[in-house]
Amino acid sequence: MTGYAIVLASGRLERLQAVSNIASIAAVSDVPVDVFATMDGLEAFDKETVEAMDFEMGPIGEAMLAAEDVDMALFTENFERAREMGSIELLACELSMDMLGKDLEEYVDLFDDVLGVSGFLNRAQDKQVIFV
Repeated sequence: MTGYAIVLASGRLERLQAVSNIASIAAVSDVPVDVFATMDGLEAFDKETVEAMDFEMGPIGEAMLAAEDVDMALFTENFERAREMGSIELLACELSMDMLGKDLEEYVDLFDDVLGVSGFLNRAQDKQVIFV
């Protein structure tokens, strides 16, 4: 295994935060990580969604956003910092974008590439695949 390939299909805030934490720690620990954002996981990166903080969430997500005594970075900030310090690539799902008629410019500026599933699977051949 030469790293992790994380399929992020959920737009739920708790899962977005968990993936960004795991991927960031791996990346800064010199473990290569690819994060393939697809389905609702990709839509969570929509600029308007992030700006409005309009995420699907449960009690933990609500507590994260309401916590005033905890300095917790949003998943987008975690990914941005990880890119500055480690080996991480964020990949947007081409099919999800096509289904919604969207371009990469409509998402937060974090993605390194747009790939279909076959392109992602080619990149993930030698990595441990995690589905969230």
